[in-house]
Amino acid sequence: MNAADDIAALKKGEVILLENCRFYTDEGAKKEADRKDMADKFASYADLYVSDAFGTAHRDSASMTGVPKALGNGVAGYLIEKEVKYFSEVLGSPKKPMAAIVGGSKVSDKIQLLENMLSRIDKLLIGGAMAYTFLKATGKDIGSSRIEDFIENKKTGEKTDVQQLARDLLEKAKAKNVEVFLPIDHICNKEFKETDEPLITEDENIPEGYMGLDIGPKTLQLYSEQIAKSKTAIWNGPMGVFEMKTYSKGTFGVAKAMGDATKKGELFSIIGGGDSASAAEECNEAPRMSHVSTGGGASLELLEGKSLPGLEVLEDK
Repeated sequence: MNAADDIAALKKGEVILLENCRFYTDEGAKKEADRKDMADKFASYADLYVSDAFGTAHRDSASMTGVPKALGNGVAGYLIEKEVKYFSEVLGSPKKPMAAIVGGSKVSDKIQLLENMLSRIDKLLIGGAMAYTFLKATGKDIGSSRIEDFIENKKTGEKTDVQQLARDLLEKAKAKNVEVFLPIDHICNKEFKETDEPLITEDENIPEGYMGLDIGPKTLQLYSEQIAKSKTAIWNGPMGVFEMKTYSKGTFGVAKAMGDATKKGELFSIIGGGDSASAAEECNEAPRMSHVSTGGGASLELLEGKSLPGLEVLEDK
């Protein structure tokens, strides 16, 4: 990695693009000294540091934190400025009522987000595979749906009961007067694959031998109504396996409900990057949102209440 000669040959007004630094092991090395060697090399090429990489702002890496430390300066670009502006509004003083729509596969991946958001939101709409863990925790039949029973701490070997985590979260939500919505029907199949004839359940219970793969039409209507009644909504995680057409209606429907309300000027809407952003793009609803984040991991950590190293190191955000 040596671009010194090419940079020295630059003329006024010219720009040089270096290759993706994530190919280098020192970029994300565990040892700070290794990251510093790479950061110092980058810093030798420039006088000022402008960061616009919100998608990697949650990483303490050579390019994100090492370079501004080596240069002694660092400011945010327009994209990071925009991301900070929108997330500050949601995490600061959002318009009420505020809804969080949370999906995805694992409760354990979103538990910190859920707990941090309880003090800010008025209602929580849960979908995706994580909903089945909540439903089982509340005594519902979930058939062969994917759930989490335990998570194990790799360092200590200690196991945590995920269904108890779900029950605890529901109790915390009740104590904070947050209304929690779980699916009241499902689109199911016996196998994890496309089908022209999925089973649509009558209620929240899933028959033995079937797995839930999307929220059902009654749930979509309920969630759409709740979104329409909200003034602020933040969405993180799909409602089902939207990559398969059979199970895309829930996710795309939630996107449409957010887009409709936003377009009417009645909703401030944010999509927290990742799969939700991909889904909104796929169903052409992304342009109708107030903001679609470019950082899945970064936005998740912000919503969890964490500080982002790539932002903390900047002088002007």
